[in-house]
Amino acid sequence: MSGAQAARRRPTGARFGGVYQEEEAPAAPAPAAAAPRGARFAGAPVQPEPQPEAAAPPLAPPQRTGPELVSLAGRITALHQGGAAHESAALTAQAAVLLAPEDVARLAVLLHAQGPAGAAGYLARATVHGSPEQAAATLAGLRRAGLAEEAAGLFHALWGHPSSQLPPLLAALERHGLAGDGLTLLWERASAAPAELAALATALRAAGRAEDAHRLLHQATGRRSGELAATALELDETLAAELSAQAARLRSPADLAEYAAALTASPPRYRALLAAVAALDEPRRRSAVAALRALGLPLR
Repeated sequence: MSGAQAARRRPTGARFGGVYQEEEAPAAPAPAAAAPRGARFAGAPVQPEPQPEAAAPPLAPPQRTGPELVSLAGRITALHQGGAAHESAALTAQAAVLLAPEDVARLAVLLHAQGPAGAAGYLARATVHGSPEQAAATLAGLRRAGLAEEAAGLFHALWGHPSSQLPPLLAALERHGLAGDGLTLLWERASAAPAELAALATALRAAGRAEDAHRLLHQATGRRSGELAATALELDETLAAELSAQAARLRSPADLAEYAAALTASPPRYRALLAAVAALDEPRRRSAVAALRALGLPLR
């Protein structure tokens, strides 16, 4: 699965009516579109939105008044209590990506206090189907509002972001003072499958986040030698050389020799590892060379 509209696992069972199975993520709105009004959103008439010009900057969703949000929370609750749990969930998911982030947090406060059990948490988690800015700003707003459980649910949902979307998400988290959360996301991703890990390191570098790519590869050096080699073979030669340099400094000679043996399938990557070994301090270099020699691996 990949992309902003990939299917995601949503909560099931009695906490919110037992209606959330594997569903298609709600489509993220065009950046300039205002949040819907009408009966589903507090009863105001629906007004057609003008189409923005191609060069026009994105417009933030209009901020909702307190009575509008109270009405919306009441609508969500009434639908659920009336047996229309699916409609209640759909309205909640729509609000998560169409309301301004500060209004999502305010709506979560209302649902936490008086809505169906689990509705506030579902609202928070559903913001991952919007833009990275929507998710990051909502996470910050939930924490300011003291909704620790809902904020934790949203943060855990962010772990499933596709690699291509992680660089803008990290940037959005930093803008909202949540850089530490970004570092945690990177730490979690270091255990991803080799192909996914390589794709993420490549995406980070392409987005100008070379330091994050370096940090990710550094964390990945703790993996089993075979997985580490599989990652190197998925990376381009520049990133693979960086991974090998870190492995040469951090792994034991025996582990490094196992890693090297798997790299012989790619002569350029194997030569980069030998260059990394040659750059080590003398005691460590001698130990690494002895381990390579013990496996009958070439030394040049």
